[in-house]
Amino acid sequence: MRGRYFYKHKKTEIVLILILLILLLATSVIYLIAGMMTSARFSYTGMMGNGMMGAGFSGRGSSYQGSGPKGYKLFRADECIMCHIINGHGGVMGPNLSHIGSKRSFSWIAAQIVDPSAHFKRNSIVKINGKTYIAIMPNHEHMPKSQVIAISKYLESLK
Repeated sequence: MRGRYFYKHKKTEIVLILILLILLLATSVIYLIAGMMTSARFSYTGMMGNGMMGAGFSGRGSSYQGSGPKGYKLFRADECIMCHIINGHGGVMGPNLSHIGSKRSFSWIAAQIVDPSAHFKRNSIVKINGKTYIAIMPNHEHMPKSQVIAISKYLESLK
């Protein structure tokens, strides 16, 4: 009798482990696909020599004034694009930044990058453009000032 109970119990554990492994695999595949889709959408096409990204990103050359290409590259390299959407591309955990330059100043944007809690209390519920977000943006207080400036100029140029 003891052996039968142990045998049934072991089957249950094996089934649970298999279910957990399948869920882990499915989650990994989803993250992999999401990462590939994000990087595939941001291919550089168009005229690079003139300081504009071309139609591969937004189709709006005017969005890349100031330090746009450098700021855009840093925005991607620092993985901001994983949470924020710009012109239909990127993540959805953070607010859409497609027109942030028409709503926020350079100094506001720079302060938000360095210390987001200056504007929104961490883990608070924030409503932006009718959508609700949890304020979980990491601070970038150790980011070099030149990078903060480049990203801020890029975002300010998005009108």
